[in-house]
Amino acid sequence: MGREDSENFVIPISYGSTESIETGQWSSKKPRTRQLVPPCQEACPAGTDIPRFVHLVEKGKYREALSAILVENPFPGVCGRVCYHPCEAGCNRASYDESVSIQMLERFVSSLKSGDLPRLQPVPNEAPRRVAIIGSGPAGLSCAYFLALLGHHPVIFEARDEPGGVLRWGIPPFRLPKAVLKKEVRRILALPIELKTGCRVGRDVALDELDWFDAVFLSPGAELNAQLSIEGQDLEGVWDGGEFLMAVNSGRDISLGAETLVIGGGNTAIDVARSALRLGSSVTIAYRRTWDAMPAIRDEVSEAEEEGIRFTFLVQPVSIHRTGDGRLSVTFQRMEPGAPDGSGRPRAVPVEGEYATVQADSVISAVGERVDLSWIPEKLAGGGLVDPDPDAGIFAGGDAARQPRTIVNAIASAKRAAISMDLSFRGIRDRGALSQLRTGGKGSISMAAYLEARASGVWPEIKDVATGDRINTLFFEKSGRVRSRKLGKKRLKSFLEVNLSPDARMALRSASRCYSCGRCNACLNCYYFCPEGVISVDVEQCTRTIDDAHCKGCGTCATACPRTAVEMKDLS
Repeated sequence: MGREDSENFVIPISYGSTESIETGQWSSKKPRTRQLVPPCQEACPAGTDIPRFVHLVEKGKYREALSAILVENPFPGVCGRVCYHPCEAGCNRASYDESVSIQMLERFVSSLKSGDLPRLQPVPNEAPRRVAIIGSGPAGLSCAYFLALLGHHPVIFEARDEPGGVLRWGIPPFRLPKAVLKKEVRRILALPIELKTGCRVGRDVALDELDWFDAVFLSPGAELNAQLSIEGQDLEGVWDGGEFLMAVNSGRDISLGAETLVIGGGNTAIDVARSALRLGSSVTIAYRRTWDAMPAIRDEVSEAEEEGIRFTFLVQPVSIHRTGDGRLSVTFQRMEPGAPDGSGRPRAVPVEGEYATVQADSVISAVGERVDLSWIPEKLAGGGLVDPDPDAGIFAGGDAARQPRTIVNAIASAKRAAISMDLSFRGIRDRGALSQLRTGGKGSISMAAYLEARASGVWPEIKDVATGDRINTLFFEKSGRVRSRKLGKKRLKSFLEVNLSPDARMALRSASRCYSCGRCNACLNCYYFCPEGVISVDVEQCTRTIDDAHCKGCGTCATACPRTAVEMKDLS
């Protein structure tokens, strides 16, 4: 090009807007927001929307965070203390550094002062039904709670003079303070729920006398202690674990002597041992299997070890005798691990001819509990549990149901029963309806999803789980888990709560570690990385708007999303 040509060269420039040029027509694929089920929610039997409440904690919206939990779980203060927190085992962050302290955050949110608590409002119900609930443990109270929120009229029959069941009488206050339980029970009973205490079904009123109710929920709890069935189990100084914990929670004066021997390896055994320690006794736990096979919550076992409780494994008691100086002498058969049993744990197999003798001032048996079914018709009782008959309006939950005996599983069974009843009352007999409310593939269901479906008539689509391979860890810095503060050495001289609630600074630091798996949390990556500037984000609502007319469908936003909350969809 010569000088003359270059002087005549024209560069086209537009002084108007190019907005009218719909460059987005070049591609049929557009980014869309999607929601996946986070693995923590899938692992939670209660189906709590964990990323949502954790995100609200991070934003300082504690009241809204508590409301998000209460949709699915009426006991955040309880579960924030005594749950075995399977959510943390499912946390994707655990494979990167350490899991998020979800239970600690739940405890933090539950500690809101009364004036800040959200008000619970039942949904409108033009045809409310009356439901009899037997037992006011975690399952009974939860079932009443969910039914009341669905606009029904539950009536609880409780044999004791106070509600709470195992929460009131079976868990020591250093794990679950009475004030925490009372606060949560008070919130539940503020709903239109009738409570009849001192009324034992089967004694004060027969089960068939309740046939005028539209449905019955059986949750009597496992109040009968399993027996050792050995010589000397009735000697003075030999306690049942449940009886002992009830005495502790009743405030009775208890004298155990200098040394106490606890037999068992479950949560009751650990609670018994730690309570005995606080009563001034030196404590040893004897268990017939190994440490790894103990069914007790790992955190509780570790705390028992920290407090100085000794453990003896692979021993089974065979007899108890009184010594000449008034002590108790327990003879143990030595055991060894055998082939796995139905639980997957190695069986405890006796070692022939090998015995050991241990002396103590008190012996406390905590080898399991069972449900009293003597008042339940044979057709409803099988294998030591209740066989519900939904077609006859009979439902069951808690320890009486075929499920793990934990607080959160009791809550889950109550929610499932309440929704099943409501479906039945509304004439919906489809047994597959509950499956559409699943939060993943582990059995938990969502009350929030049911309320939405109930209002709209549209059932939710089952969502995929945001597995760890869907998280882009390049966008996250490694950080340590935030751990609970603990009471100091004085904890062994009182029944004060051991694990203390975090302060707001700790809660913020913990909440900020959440990946928010499969959920938009307005991190703005899509906004910053978009080469066309066609994405706008509502930070408060965690929603995005796409200018489809100018989006070229490059997929950069989907690639840049750390949590797979953006997908490219073909809209052609």
